Amino acid sequence: MKSKKINSFDLFLIISLAGELLYLIILLLSGENVAAWLAMENNFDYSFTDHFRHIAFASDMKHFYFNTQDATFPPFAYMLYYLLYKINPGTFGVQDWKIVRDYKYNMLIFIMLVVITVLLFKLIVDKILDRYSSEKRFLLVLAVVLSAPMMAGAIERGNISFLTAIMVLSALYLKDSDEPWKREAALILIAMAAGIKVYPAIVGMIYVVEKRYKETIRLVIYGLIVFLVPFAFCGGIAGLIQYLKILFFFENQGYRSFTNVRNYLLYISDLFGQYEKSAGFVKLFKLAENLYLLICVAAMFITKKKWKYSLYPAGIMALYVPYSYRYTSVYMLIPLIIYLGQDEKEHKRIYDILFALIFTIPVYGLINYFDANFYIFTPIYIMMIYSLAEDIGAFIRDKKPKERLAKNEGT
Repeated sequence: MKSKKINSFDLFLIISLAGELLYLIILLLSGENVAAWLAMENNFDYSFTDHFRHIAFASDMKHFYFNTQDATFPPFAYMLYYLLYKINPGTFGVQDWKIVRDYKYNMLIFIMLVVITVLLFKLIVDKILDRYSSEKRFLLVLAVVLSAPMMAGAIERGNISFLTAIMVLSALYLKDSDEPWKREAALILIAMAAGIKVYPAIVGMIYVVEKRYKETIRLVIYGLIVFLVPFAFCGGIAGLIQYLKILFFFENQGYRSFTNVRNYLLYISDLFGQYEKSAGFVKLFKLAENLYLLICVAAMFITKKKWKYSLYPAGIMALYVPYSYRYTSVYMLIPLIIYLGQDEKEHKRIYDILFALIFTIPVYGLINYFDANFYIFTPIYIMMIYSLAEDIGAFIRDKKPKERLAKNEGT
């Protein structure tokens, strides 16, 4: 009797939950504070900063772009943060984020928002992965939420990337609906996601790839409205100009890390003792970063696997964004859910394993206590390189017979 093959969903759960369970066991048995290794940069002073800092910025809606260089979100995002400020207003300046964090019920509100966001994630997982049992869907949500990218990344940092990922995932679920209002809702969700984080706008390329040009035009219109209109409350035209200056400033920065392409290459240059030349390398590695962007976009047009329409935009959001941190790895949950929702014939063991290695706690890193981000982001890099090689290779193989046929017909 042949043993039943483990499917992709089960393999993901086994690897992901095994890493998280093993970590809990290590916590119980270890006398050391190994949890510190998982916190971003091992610095608990900045826990939840990306949530409360932006509330502090939004307390002065008209001037915050002029008063801080760290207001990197579009104004639509700060309208949401302004609402959170109004729920529990206080007296503080744009730099007083720790006062905001400790002010009355603000931490309780943050916890409530995290719970609501997780419930929204569970809701969309139930919709997309409805062919799996409710128990398995629950375990998937649990595995993702308890993983290092989420628990010691997006949630620990208080970054809005988790909500943005859910908005994009929901849009991808709705965009192929038979009901017109759901397809329109998908466009609005993408526009709103881009209005919060800018770079989810790349998801709109899916409509171009699928030649849905009328929807593409509407998406551009929605995106411009969501991006530009809120500047009326955030400094007007002067605020827009100042915001673009802030984006340009961060676009030209680089530091050693295993997150985006530029910084990964800078880290490697440091290993070879070349970091003192980082000023020149930043420009060189920016070219590599933009080349990666272009290759991913091109791959969307040649891939034959529909789930990769979500992989390549997510790979851009996770690895392209300059001056990014661990929370960008959370965007890989978008292709994870779409991938698991595809027919099992579309699955490959290498993708099963790499997705699981991203969304777990990489306890094997405790052997040498190396940078935790290396263990989180390297599987993403491997996945993107493998996928690109797979699709480009298939494209070349398909093209060669056609070229030979054309040549024979010519003779």
